[in-house]
Amino acid sequence: MKVNVLLSTYNGEKYLREQLDSILAQRDVDVYLNVADDCSVDSTADILAEYKEKHENFHYCVNEKNKNFTYNFIDLFWSVADSDFDYYAFSDQDDVWLPDKLIRAIEQISGAQDLPNGTLYCSNLFVADSQLTPKGLQENESIFKAGHRNFMFENIATGCTIVFDKKFKEHCLKYYPKNIILHDYWFFLIAAYTAQYIYDYNAYILYRQHESNQIGTNKKLMTAANVKKFFSYRGPQSHLISELIEGFRDDIDPAYQQSLIQVRDYKRKFRYKLKLLFSAKCHSFAKTCVLKLKILFNKL
Repeated sequence: MKVNVLLSTYNGEKYLREQLDSILAQRDVDVYLNVADDCSVDSTADILAEYKEKHENFHYCVNEKNKNFTYNFIDLFWSVADSDFDYYAFSDQDDVWLPDKLIRAIEQISGAQDLPNGTLYCSNLFVADSQLTPKGLQENESIFKAGHRNFMFENIATGCTIVFDKKFKEHCLKYYPKNIILHDYWFFLIAAYTAQYIYDYNAYILYRQHESNQIGTNKKLMTAANVKKFFSYRGPQSHLISELIEGFRDDIDPAYQQSLIQVRDYKRKFRYKLKLLFSAKCHSFAKTCVLKLKILFNKL
């Protein structure tokens, strides 16, 4: 089984070697590593050149200009449109994969129902400190209690855990998203509402937390910094949903279409905003409160 791993780098010299080595050491699969560097100013490109010299199953490019994290992944995905691999996976630049990460994902995908639009797999992960000392699992089952209604407001797919099959790749190539935040959320929404997703509660990755990637780790909701960020932040949900409807309207399950339209149009139609204020929920009370504020202040 051939797997094309898509990895985005930017100033990743500190932890990059450990990440690359753990991908190249995956067992029971044929790995091809495809890296796009987003104009790093450290030694990242030199490290990539070194690995290219040593490994035939390694390719990298350096962007002519900075694209940002999301669109470096989006364009890397589109760059393999004509490739013929059995499976594809996303990777960050600073984690460590356990040796059976890819084969476990493939086993789950191959054992799932064979649907025309394919399957996306994502999983739990071990949160670790900068020295890779595990702190515990990231998620618990409560995040899924609200089902598909929940996915409009919360992303459950961490990008570095995502693996998908060839059918899903071809399905996603129907539409290039023009204005989104968070590539992993984009691909998960496509899977959740137009194809098929699998979530594995097991973890096969050490998700390194360090000074440069503390996104999502601050649990204090009402710090001054978080309040300021809240009122200046353009939330991803309504933009993602708008793009999803534009690109995949004919594929969206009819059971979810009206709910998605409400999220897309809540800023323009007061009755939609009112419905969302009463019905929208996240998996925790604190996040639900933040969600209501986002809806109220048009930050969704």
